[in-house]
Amino acid sequence: MNTAVKAVIGEETVTINSDDLKALAHKLLEKVGVPREDAFRVADELVTCDLKGMESHGVRWLDIYLKRLIAGSTSPVTDLKIVREKGGMLLVDAQNGLGQVALSKAVEMGIAKAKDAGTCVVGVRNSNHCGALGYYAEIATRANMAIMLTSNSAPLMAPWGGMTLSLGTNPICYGFPGDGFPVIVDMATSASARGKVFVAIQKGTKIPDGVALNKDGEPTADPREAMEGILLPMCGPKGYGLALMADIMGGIMTGSNFGQSVPSLHGDIKHVQHIGHCAVIINIEDFLPVADFTAKMGESKRQLKSSKLAKGFSEIFLPGEIEANTLKQRKQQGAKITSGTWNNLQDWAKKLKVN
Repeated sequence: MNTAVKAVIGEETVTINSDDLKALAHKLLEKVGVPREDAFRVADELVTCDLKGMESHGVRWLDIYLKRLIAGSTSPVTDLKIVREKGGMLLVDAQNGLGQVALSKAVEMGIAKAKDAGTCVVGVRNSNHCGALGYYAEIATRANMAIMLTSNSAPLMAPWGGMTLSLGTNPICYGFPGDGFPVIVDMATSASARGKVFVAIQKGTKIPDGVALNKDGEPTADPREAMEGILLPMCGPKGYGLALMADIMGGIMTGSNFGQSVPSLHGDIKHVQHIGHCAVIINIEDFLPVADFTAKMGESKRQLKSSKLAKGFSEIFLPGEIEANTLKQRKQQGAKITSGTWNNLQDWAKKLKVN
């Protein structure tokens, strides 16, 4: 049981018992017609992100989810329909349901198939925003599977050298069981996730150089100008290529919307998005015994952490390790969210008559 205080409200952040935060998110979703089990899946993904220190991907997303559910552009019931299925592949239609529900169920179905086939490629079409891909990667790693995930989204980036919004922040993710914690590489293909720009607006801080251009194509550190402008790809043309790969695998290949055809998540909330996700799941046991894999991962960790430190660094971390450490700490001390997110949740609680 989480032992954190009920809520500690500061000027910029609020610390709250994660069980209470999850219960609030769960109740708000149920109030707009989301079935109990599905509401739990969404709430768990969002609060887990806040517990990991990923406030850009946490419960702040409830605001737009609730708006779209009420507007009818997202279905509160996520009824997966199998479109095509073979030994090592599965394509499902989310029928405009919640992304968290669709992708978590699809990954679970893919894991079951990978246990027999060795690998499984899972495609999800006609879905919605699913949050942090690392959450679904951990579902696979707990089953001793390796996984690669992609998803596409509404266009916020221009092609390298262009000015027309044509690609989303289109995240990619890899996940592997590890020694003590899973190794999770989860990143937007833009220089920064849009959620981090939003949090910068809430906190009144600037964004780093090289993240965005304003609507006139000029570099900006103003997060509000970035929201109205263009997010830049990470590593220039390399990030552009990765974003396109995610759009092809998550959008085109699954039969979902892609590129400029994906409606804005925050624009006209009555327009359905119909985005797609893709996962490649690998049963490690079919390559080598899990115990051997874990031992080799432990040796890899020891090699990396024994590296001579560069100036300004005090420790080497593996991908996903900082989040795992923060999760462990905040389960005891409470989740941290911005005051803006807290106030928004209180507004929704009053509107939907949730205590």
